[in-house]
Amino acid sequence: MVDQWDLHDGHRRIGSRPRAVDEYFAVEQPLLMPLPQEPFETGRLFTPRVDRYSQIAVRTNRYSVPTRLIGKRVRVVLHASHLVVYDKNDDPRTPR
Repeated sequence: MVDQWDLHDGHRRIGSRPRAVDEYFAVEQPLLMPLPQEPFETGRLFTPRVDRYSQIAVRTNRYSVPTRLIGKRVRVVLHASHLVVYDKNDDPRTPR
């Protein structure tokens, strides 16, 4: 259905512009740069400190982490549907 909507939308004119959406895109497309080969991190990075209850606060929520991290700062990557916690020995590009 999305493909059908996209085809239909290409014929649409925006306001009083003289050309359709597809016509403007045809002019712009050769000027676009290719997407980068390396992955792009879409999550938001935080560095909270683990409290004495073995918890971290990220935005308005609290999360439990291993007790060995009490008192340390950890790196947290918050994604739309999950979050990943890294200690200093973890590499955020290769989650476990």
